[in-house]
Amino acid sequence: MSADGVHPNFPPRAYFVTAEGQDPESPQGHPSLSQQPSTTQWRQPTDQQPFQPQWHQPAHEQPSQPQWSQQADQQSFQPQWHLPADQQSFQPQWHQPVNQQPFQPQEHQPADQQSFEPQWHLPADQDHEENQSKSEPVVVEQPFQPQHFAEKDYLARFFPQINDKDSLRAWKSKRSRTLVLQIALVVAVLLANIALTIFAVRRYPSVDGIGMLYDNDCTTVNDLDRYLHLLINILSTGLLSASNYCMQLQAAPTRAEIDRAHRQGRWLDIGVPSLRNLAFISNWRRFSWALLAISSVPVHLIYNSAVFQTLASNEYAVAVVKDSFIQGSPWSLTTAQTNQQGAISWNQSYTHPINPEAVDMSTTIAEVQQAVMNDQYKPMNISACFDFYNDFFAAQGNVVVLVKNQSVQATADDSLLMYQYIIPGPNNYPKNMWMSSNGSADWVALEPRPPVSTLFLGPPKYEMSSCLVQPPDLEGKRCFLQYSPPILYVIISLNILKAIILLCVWILRQWQEKALEKQEAENADADAVPKAPQNQVLYTLGDAIASFLREPAPETADRCLAPREDFLTKRRFRNRWIKERPDLTQHVRPKPYKKEDRYWGSAASPRRWFVLLALCLGVIILVGVLLGLGIISLKSRYLPTDIPGLSALGFGALGQYTFLNNGLSGGGSAGFVRSVLVANLPQLIISFLYLFYNSMVSTFLVQREFSRMHLEKNRKTLRVSEPVGIQRSSYFISLPLKYGIPLYASSAVLHWLASQSLFLARIAALKPDGTTDEANSFSDPATSPLAIFVTILVGFGFLLVVVILGFRKYDGTMRMVATNSLAISAACHALQEDRADAYQLPIRWAVVEVNAEGVGHCAFTTAPDSEIRPPREGGEYQ
Repeated sequence: MSADGVHPNFPPRAYFVTAEGQDPESPQGHPSLSQQPSTTQWRQPTDQQPFQPQWHQPAHEQPSQPQWSQQADQQSFQPQWHLPADQQSFQPQWHQPVNQQPFQPQEHQPADQQSFEPQWHLPADQDHEENQSKSEPVVVEQPFQPQHFAEKDYLARFFPQINDKDSLRAWKSKRSRTLVLQIALVVAVLLANIALTIFAVRRYPSVDGIGMLYDNDCTTVNDLDRYLHLLINILSTGLLSASNYCMQLQAAPTRAEIDRAHRQGRWLDIGVPSLRNLAFISNWRRFSWALLAISSVPVHLIYNSAVFQTLASNEYAVAVVKDSFIQGSPWSLTTAQTNQQGAISWNQSYTHPINPEAVDMSTTIAEVQQAVMNDQYKPMNISACFDFYNDFFAAQGNVVVLVKNQSVQATADDSLLMYQYIIPGPNNYPKNMWMSSNGSADWVALEPRPPVSTLFLGPPKYEMSSCLVQPPDLEGKRCFLQYSPPILYVIISLNILKAIILLCVWILRQWQEKALEKQEAENADADAVPKAPQNQVLYTLGDAIASFLREPAPETADRCLAPREDFLTKRRFRNRWIKERPDLTQHVRPKPYKKEDRYWGSAASPRRWFVLLALCLGVIILVGVLLGLGIISLKSRYLPTDIPGLSALGFGALGQYTFLNNGLSGGGSAGFVRSVLVANLPQLIISFLYLFYNSMVSTFLVQREFSRMHLEKNRKTLRVSEPVGIQRSSYFISLPLKYGIPLYASSAVLHWLASQSLFLARIAALKPDGTTDEANSFSDPATSPLAIFVTILVGFGFLLVVVILGFRKYDGTMRMVATNSLAISAACHALQEDRADAYQLPIRWAVVEVNAEGVGHCAFTTAPDSEIRPPREGGEYQ
């Protein structure tokens, strides 16, 4: 800096005029140079050859602005101030000879040109037709540079907190402290899971991996199931949010990793969850990230099935008999089997699992006959008998069907006409097939047209006259609330794994913090201006700006107006599609500035929008299809499908019409696992959607924070992960609390709604004596049409919010950088005076210098607002 305060690399300030006749740098605050800009003229002295315009000023005044310097080998060009005699205040005007064509300024005049016809000068690398029109000329800035910059040591005399590295606020907001909060959250969830598991296992023992929590009326079971799943989703959201937070920390790049990517012409993400960064981070961080991601998948797939509803469905025997059967007449199973041949609903098949081998039918029929003879069965007419056995889950006993056919009553022998033993089968097999459609139905969940007054059974068309029903041990439906100890054990193991990983990450961060402090101290001793630590992890936008201010990236020099698009990989067709990364070694020409208002949605790449919208719409369409199939099924059974009708089925309630017939259900452990995975698949999809949603909103907010840094009212310190002095802190990485908390809460609600829409259910087969038949019990996913409808509405609302946010507008003064590390670094090439302390002080983005050619430079600075200015339309900057 020269003694007179002028930077040695810049000539004295020169006066210039914009296309509108305005002087942006005049001492009067940009007054108009002329009241009639369209008639502005040049004035050329008659005694001066060649044309050398001069500024004239009264002799008694000193020049209000410095003059151009002239090299010795050039003709003298000495512009002077000219003040009209009739003007009291300084309002300079251009003058032009009367015989000269209208004003068309140009920077130079050929020697052989007699009449002065100046024209606008275009940069060499720009085409006049493509980049600039006559109505938008390039504005040539006058040289300037701020003379005053903030110094931390000087300001610390008045604000001691600037040098305060041990304040309580800074201590609490350091990334390692925030990580401690996440570890505490994971440990709290772990303790809750352990406590609940110990309580359940001790209080409610399990058999074959299934324990009974509650056995009573179905209304209470539905309520308990709903509240327990709400608790499960709160715990799982806390566990997975802490895991996702640590994954984002592990995927954040260091300055050294960013520099390595920049040297390859590639960029990394700053401030958002990113898969792009995984190729450049260290092996340990990549490994821990993968462990956290892999351990989250089983949590999504099984946690909500730790507690589930079970409905009891009775097994029973059906005997179609002559009247003589109830008086003890002999019977033969062989004769009965012959009579029922050819009837789908009276013979064993995959969809019709009857007469299991474990059941001795001879003994069963004998017991039925003895009970009927002892008047232990209750008589029912045809209509009542049909309604009673038309319910899958009603408490039912054995039934004896009497027939009217006189032709079969002639002989008392062979009194058993047909028989079968009904068990609840998988895939929503209906137990009423023996009488549906007169006993000839293949698969009917509910006979559509009750009441039934006439009923014919089997190929012989035996007409029912009445029936005798064994009273069940329990009246009404039996509902159970059960749990799976193995699932709880797996969840606890994954919870412990996540806690260990987070603890290891925290310990390593503590070691890195000490190494970073040591490196800072060494840099302070070695250099006049300490460089940015290479091992510092850049979590937030503020971290990146602070690092690039201290040590600008050489790859992005002279690119202060470069948007994100300048650094994206492009595809060119050269015999085949190939990727081309930007060449950062080429010389960069100055760019004309133009304010560009952009939507929030433009901060995210089209690919990110496509993936998010495709996943959201795909899930909504899939769920809508499931809802449509359910409604079609209900209509086929003549059940109401309006909102009151769906409400009657219950919200997340298990019923005979809500099972999902997917062909994957079945008994045993294999059937249970398949049903668990199918029922919880939406939970995994929603988690992926949440990650994309979180990344999208974070990208919006990173660009919003960046786009407001040029405002005078927004001159603030950087928001960093490891605040020092008066730097601002962030508890979330890029999401402020007003966005982060609603987002996490919405995720928990959506997971809970999904758990009520598609869920695990079990059918417990009960023998006629009331004991459980484990061999014929099975698991099956079930749906709730009302819950699906509500989930679709909430999903649409979730999607609508991000779309509405996408239509908000940024202030277009600063470029669109989003999370692109190259674009961010391009805006951070600060003046030398700002590289030592600016990252710790309030800064603002603005034009910080203009060189002799009128080309400006924009950067972050601590200079006062009176010495900097915003970029101007048409001005050139690099």
